[in-house]
Amino acid sequence: MADPIERKIEQRLLAGESKETIWQDMQKEEEPGKALFHLNNKARLKERVSYQLVNLALALVLAFMTAKELITLFAFGKLDIAFLAGLVVPIINIYILKEILRFHRLGYQYLFVLATLSLVLPKNHAALELSLTLLMIGAAGFLYLKLFPKRGVVK
Repeated sequence: MADPIERKIEQRLLAGESKETIWQDMQKEEEPGKALFHLNNKARLKERVSYQLVNLALALVLAFMTAKELITLFAFGKLDIAFLAGLVVPIINIYILKEILRFHRLGYQYLFVLATLSLVLPKNHAALELSLTLLMIGAAGFLYLKLFPKRGVVK
């Protein structure tokens, strides 16, 4: 969270201020586009508290899937192109995990789309992987709809 605008918005949201109030104050700043992006990318405090257990469960499932992928990758022990290409998925998962733990809209969007696309891979057709992937798709979609309703978007 290096961006000072993002930090300021986060502090105000955690203090319980509404997004509309924050936007009224911040739209006069030098970078209103960036402020609007960060404001719409963060969940309100009330929703964070309400859905924190579902969010934590989703994060744990994603962390488990990422750890499983890394263990499989490191089990072969060869440092080659296939190993480096295999690191792409865990790196993306770690980024999404960070976004989800910070209740950012982009994390839920990315997870929903990428988890849905991962169903194409044959390795995700096994019972455990399929059930966990479907759980992630459902939880990401549910949290996205609950944390970021259409009426809550600041324009």
